[in-house]
Amino acid sequence: MTLILIILLAGDIKCFPAFAAEITTFTARAPESDSDQRKDYENALLELALEKTREKWGDYRLIYAPRMNWKRTFHSMASGKFENPMFNTSANDELCSKFSYVNFPTDLGIVGYRVFFTSPEINKRTAGVKKFEDLVKFSIGQMVGWVDIPILRHAGFKVVEAPEYESLFMMTSHNRFDLFSRGINEIKKEKTAHRHLKNLIVEEHLALYYPLPRFFFTTKGNVKAVQRVTEGLRAAYADGSLHDLWERHYKDSINFVHFSNRKLFRIENPYIQNIEKTYEKYLYKMPEMRKEAQRTD
Repeated sequence: MTLILIILLAGDIKCFPAFAAEITTFTARAPESDSDQRKDYENALLELALEKTREKWGDYRLIYAPRMNWKRTFHSMASGKFENPMFNTSANDELCSKFSYVNFPTDLGIVGYRVFFTSPEINKRTAGVKKFEDLVKFSIGQMVGWVDIPILRHAGFKVVEAPEYESLFMMTSHNRFDLFSRGINEIKKEKTAHRHLKNLIVEEHLALYYPLPRFFFTTKGNVKAVQRVTEGLRAAYADGSLHDLWERHYKDSINFVHFSNRKLFRIENPYIQNIEKTYEKYLYKMPEMRKEAQRTD
């Protein structure tokens, strides 16, 4: 014991194993409400990417930021409040210029395929939609700050903005606007979570598509975190574990909307012109795209 103490005091501990490996902390975004399950997949995906890179990059710890709206989230991220934040959201040129991001579509682009919550009264009217000029007459509800808003307005839709995620479901059921646009991958869980709203239904006739890549965003210049998560996502995609996770979370919802029975319209997204296009090779293509109804410009 005396000899060991002498060696330790002398600082010569090279022959002893390290007491603890360095642990890197990553911060994920918390759900926006108690019933919000949209973060389940993206946070599981982030953990999968970190696991895939554990051997090369070392151990990690995943924590969650406090619940906050997007405006406050981005302000906090820009100010460096969080340690290695990885917040998943739809990309646009402005966000990609202000923050560093992982150029990989976290949901494989499936959220760009849209269907709608509506009321029974509006659902009867949408059955008569034959062309895009018919569809654009219906107003669409979205949350303040969502990147969908300028895309929809650019296409000619009237968009009604709500301050909170949960309020959109109630507003839809009360006919404050006609349609509440949702990704086909998320609408089933949302319908279940809001089944108490008797006047809220899933619109039965229509679908909309626009390119809407979703990326993990982090603090500007956070190169190491971006590199690690990029490597992890690509590794998970290559070995099939990403697709397995994707199917577990999204397949039921995709089947739920009966996509092939809907009239599909496409609009452009003019706000992703400056994003490097590497992500496009990972996008999922719905087989039903061949049956779409083109918009008229």
